[in-house]
Amino acid sequence: MKYREIRCKTALSRSGLAGLDYSLNPYTGCEHSCIYCYAPSTIFYRGDDPWGTFVQAKSNIPIILEKESRKVRKGVVGISTVTDPYQPLEGKLRLTRSCLKVLLAKGFPVCVQTKSALVLRDIDLLVEFSVKEVGFTITTLDDQLSAFLEPGSSPASERLAALRELSSKGIPTWAFIGPMIPGIITEELLTGLLEDLKDAGVSHVMIDRLRLKPGMWDVLNQKLAAIPEARELCGKALLDGGRTFNALKEKAVRLCQEIDLACQPNY
Repeated sequence: MKYREIRCKTALSRSGLAGLDYSLNPYTGCEHSCIYCYAPSTIFYRGDDPWGTFVQAKSNIPIILEKESRKVRKGVVGISTVTDPYQPLEGKLRLTRSCLKVLLAKGFPVCVQTKSALVLRDIDLLVEFSVKEVGFTITTLDDQLSAFLEPGSSPASERLAALRELSSKGIPTWAFIGPMIPGIITEELLTGLLEDLKDAGVSHVMIDRLRLKPGMWDVLNQKLAAIPEARELCGKALLDGGRTFNALKEKAVRLCQEIDLACQPNY
């Protein structure tokens, strides 16, 4: 993994995502190296280093954020949208924590999304926000599968435990189940996943299908060679006009209704 400190000119970006007014990304690149990551296409990354092999830390972002927060209209800040704010480097640099201190002082609501239990380090700050929520992306509760899909992130079991801890402190939580990959997110695993998330205290779940940006299938196809059945089912699902993904969505919605858990399909 390559690490480099850079300086940014802006901290807050207008967000087009539902429920978010701004996005804040203390890092460019991500150590989690998820095999399905869409971020490079979203930010039109054209660097020489493959995504997932480098991290650029915006060393001055707390300072820039403090200046911007005095000028812009208050709104919900999404932390983060194209990188993980609690990837391993955050444990050393604490840029996300420094940004949270600024946002807390200025009275901004925050919505944190992560795949790392490191967020628990900042419970002392998060509980002080009048409006806040923390969401975890969880694609499976099988630690071996999560290590394959998201090799640099916290094990799935740790993410679930973190949700329980945050909920117990009165911090609203939710979960994002996506992408739902055929052959990995099976009906049997989905049932257990939703029940455990409900038990962990999440207010709702969001679900999304696998969405391939240009060049993503080449990477995913190669990675899924380690799980031939999943690769075959995934390949077929991408060519069947959405039938497989719609069946997964319908199953998730039905299961959520059965256990009284709010569900927001993203497709």
